[in-house]
Amino acid sequence: MARKISSGICTAILVLGLLITPSSAVAAEQGEDLFYYLGSGVFTLLHVPFKLVTCGTTQVLTSLAYVGTYGVPGNYEGGTNGKQIGEVARGSCTGAWVIPVDQVKADYQ
Repeated sequence: MARKISSGICTAILVLGLLITPSSAVAAEQGEDLFYYLGSGVFTLLHVPFKLVTCGTTQVLTSLAYVGTYGVPGNYEGGTNGKQIGEVARGSCTGAWVIPVDQVKADYQ
């Protein structure tokens, strides 16, 4: 089991690295700063696993909360907690999964 997990992680890192490499080569040809592209790649590699764990864990916990509180009145004009639980579940998986180069430039200039 541990081999499958580590193999999956290594495969994901390899695929992301290959996806980032072409943009780094284009940046070097255009004379732009290569470190922003490398920073985008490194930050994305660090961000995606945490985002995946947060999203997955929240989905499991909110589904348990929905089942456990089914029919309980909520804060939405006499509605149930289902709407609020759904917003929490959607909020954990939305947003940027990839850190764009523009964001790295804005943060580190």
